[in-house]
Amino acid sequence: MNIGKALFAVVATTLLLFGTPARALVLNPGDMIPGHSFGPRNCEPGCIYDAFGLASDPSLALLYKAEWGFDRELEIPLVREEGSFAGWYSTTFSNTARDPSNALIEQEGAGNINCPECYLAVKDGNASPGYYFYNLASWDGMEDIRLENFWPNQGAISHVSIWGRNATSVSEPTPLTLMGISLLVMGIVMKGRRRV
Repeated sequence: MNIGKALFAVVATTLLLFGTPARALVLNPGDMIPGHSFGPRNCEPGCIYDAFGLASDPSLALLYKAEWGFDRELEIPLVREEGSFAGWYSTTFSNTARDPSNALIEQEGAGNINCPECYLAVKDGNASPGYYFYNLASWDGMEDIRLENFWPNQGAISHVSIWGRNATSVSEPTPLTLMGISLLVMGIVMKGRRRV
């Protein structure tokens, strides 16, 4: 195998691993899995305990929250993020500039949430119902979460939040790290062939 073919194989493998489109978990009000729609304003995490029949204890923690807002002076939407995994996820709110009924939560950092017990709250405190809740037991922490058609023409998603118990972080190797490892292995193989 010549060096050109080996380099091509390394680049092709890296692109194959990281060039594929992200999968998405698509949620809307009609397909809660299982889910519940109710809640007074600002009832988290108490309403999550109630919605899923969980024992109320302090182990349920805020992992990620994105809150949508609008700066009336600058006429621009604003997103504020918080939670222990805030640096690893981002949320884009869309559909209309002032009243988003869609949102996309994407994993963007060097790792992802790994929690055996996760719950998602989608809130608009001015609409009825005020919340939609989802059990994210099947979510792998890397999948995008696409929220579609929440309170269309009658409200907006004010925030999304992910709560979980026993959450851990899973670090992912970066494409550059994988390429470096591939080149190192290729160098070792080439050196071994020269000796033979």
